[in-house]
Amino acid sequence: MKLQSPNPTPQVLLVPEHIMVEKGVERLEHVIRTVHKDANPDFAFFVNDHTFVLPNHLCQFLREHDSSKDTYAGHALKGKGESAFNSGAAGYVLSRSTMEKLIKEWDDPKSKCSAANASKWLQGNPGILTAQCFGEVLNIPVVDTRDKRDLSHKFHAYGIIRTVTGKVDEWYLNKHETLDNIFGVDTKYHHRPQQGAKCCSIRTISFHYVEAGESLAFWEVMQTVRRSPLMSDGEIKELMNKIWPRDK
Repeated sequence: MKLQSPNPTPQVLLVPEHIMVEKGVERLEHVIRTVHKDANPDFAFFVNDHTFVLPNHLCQFLREHDSSKDTYAGHALKGKGESAFNSGAAGYVLSRSTMEKLIKEWDDPKSKCSAANASKWLQGNPGILTAQCFGEVLNIPVVDTRDKRDLSHKFHAYGIIRTVTGKVDEWYLNKHETLDNIFGVDTKYHHRPQQGAKCCSIRTISFHYVEAGESLAFWEVMQTVRRSPLMSDGEIKELMNKIWPRDK
C-alpha cells in the first residue's frame, strides 16, 4: 500500500496521557486522525494488540478494493436491534475515503458520531459507535468478506484452536443469524463460521487471542513453509505440534 508520508515504517503511535483508558472513543478517534494525517495510507487495518495478522493475505484482499471508495471490511456481526459492525478482535479495514468522511463527522460536535454523544458503555466499545456512524449517518455498510469459493471466513475473532474446533461463544454465533437480512440468505451456513478445515479460508487474514508465544510459533511455521513449499499437511501438523506453546 502506498504511503503519502516520507517517514519510515513501522512507527509507534503514542496516545496522549490525557486521553485516558476509559475514554475509548476519544482514543480510537485520536488513532484514526493521526494515521490519516501522518501516513495518509490507502487503507488502514485496525486490530487488537493480540491479533495475529497475515500481511500478504491482507494485501491480496486490499488489491480488490479502491481507496477512493468507501470500505469498512472485517468479520461482520449483528445482534437483533443493533447496527451491524465488524469485530474489533478480528480487525477491520477502513479506506482513505472512509476515514476522511468519519473525521469530517467528528469535526461536527452535533453529529451522532461525536464522542460527546457516547455513553459509558460505548466508551468501552468504541468500534460500536463508529459502526453506528457508518450505518446510520454515512451509509457505509459492512460487507461479506468470506471466501467466495467455499464461504469460509478470512477474519477470525478467536484463536486458531477455538476457531478450528468450533468452541466459540454462543453469543458470537448468534450475531451471525441476522446477516441473512443484510447480505442475502445463505441457505448452507447462514453466515456462521464452520469447524475443521471449513473454518478458515486459505487466504485467512487474522486470528484473535494469539499471545506472544503463539505468535512466534505461527511465524516460525509460516517461514518454514515459505522455505519448503512442498511440505505435506502431515509435516506441517507435526511441526506445529512440536513448536506450539503448551502453557497456553
